[in-house]
Amino acid sequence: MSDPTEAADAAWQDAGAADLALSALQCRSVGTARVLVVRDGAGSYFAVSPECSHAALPLEGGRVRGSAILCPHHGARFDLRTGRHLGPPAWTGIASWPVRVVADRVEVLL
Repeated sequence: MSDPTEAADAAWQDAGAADLALSALQCRSVGTARVLVVRDGAGSYFAVSPECSHAALPLEGGRVRGSAILCPHHGARFDLRTGRHLGPPAWTGIASWPVRVVADRVEVLL
């Protein structure tokens, strides 16, 4: 019989070193997906879709404000915890995934 802890851990995927500066973000490969890994000003990590839902432009280069990210192109805002849109011009949210830090590595549950 397999250990249920191992099965649960198998779904978490490595997203690279937990080395982002406060309020920084970086697009990273996680398995076969591209994910925007974000660290807010309090030091918490998040993982969201790398594209804005408004115009499908990259969110990389956006600004982190509290637990939100602002699109660098048109200013749409998204909640980093849920992906929910917080302001126009976006009217739909973006994907978000659970994140944990283990042994100085960011892991994302895709």
